Amino acid sequence: MRRMNRAWRRPALVFGLACCVVLMQGPLSARGQGIAGLDTPLGRRPVQLWPTPEDDEPPPPGTVITLGGWSYRAIKARSPEDGVPWQLIVEPVGQAAKQWRLGGERSRIPLAMAAIPAQDPTKKNSDTIPIIEMPLPVWRQRMSPELQDVVGIHFHEFVSNDEARILFTVHKVPPDPSDGSLPPLDDEQVHPGTRIEATLLAPVTWSLDQTIAVRVDPLRKNMVEGRIRHEVGHSKVSQQILPAVLRGPQDWNPQTCTGRRSHLVYYWHREQIGRSWTGYQRGVGKLLALRTSIVLVPPTRWSLLLPIPPERVTQRHIQQFNDAIVRLDGQLSAVDRLAQKRFHAQHGEYENPGTR
Repeated sequence: MRRMNRAWRRPALVFGLACCVVLMQGPLSARGQGIAGLDTPLGRRPVQLWPTPEDDEPPPPGTVITLGGWSYRAIKARSPEDGVPWQLIVEPVGQAAKQWRLGGERSRIPLAMAAIPAQDPTKKNSDTIPIIEMPLPVWRQRMSPELQDVVGIHFHEFVSNDEARILFTVHKVPPDPSDGSLPPLDDEQVHPGTRIEATLLAPVTWSLDQTIAVRVDPLRKNMVEGRIRHEVGHSKVSQQILPAVLRGPQDWNPQTCTGRRSHLVYYWHREQIGRSWTGYQRGVGKLLALRTSIVLVPPTRWSLLLPIPPERVTQRHIQQFNDAIVRLDGQLSAVDRLAQKRFHAQHGEYENPGTR
């Protein structure tokens, strides 16, 4: 993934009665306002979740505010003791509503396929992975030296040029009783510690770009279809990685006060774009590619348990949690690399193509 840097300004950590609250916001690109269309300064700052007498009267619950093609409304949380007492709901509106399709655990993103041009040209549309067939002389001219012996390649990259706005809250585990009494000392059901909640405040998007290129040998035309199918297999592997990495590990264990869990709400869409690839025409020439984008929206939340008391939680703990959920370039590359190795172990390296 490109441009996934998170650079914080003004370190701040504010402790309140129930939690410490920090808004962390990191630039994925110095350009534009991101998918949310919000023009806010980058950095990190404390916030408070309760009004003060000096504040203006807040809008009543359920009020809808439209910003940058997205509608925002706050509702009372079903389990306020499990996090902040409100829940932010964000949905696409206008033209954005026509572009994005709702995804989720019960509505997974269907795998994009690749049409074999010689068999069914009608399948080449915005939902298919482009296939570029190159005769051997063209392949030798356009591909870099390390790809000269490759018979087919699945170009792909995980990309984000967006910025994430996340509210971090720190909570005591187990929470103090609401009546002010002390929690029981013999409670063995939950290990005492800390729960960090990372609540998404605005839409943020990640994408997967894919192009399939195959080398055409006029003396072995019947091999082209097999080469394409092999690379399509690679594409299916990569398509399943992005949602899984965004979701993160689900090893939540209250008994040991360790592990993570998440609740993702997202929309997705596909489009064909032109882009350059490393290894093709020195990274300057462009090929047609299929971009599959996932935009996470509130009420998306990631949760982390730590077996230490809240007073021992430092900015380093929050930074590490932040990096684990938004700095995904290394994670995506590592998971994809291992998954592609497993694919080769099961299906072989087609015609021993060498470097892919």
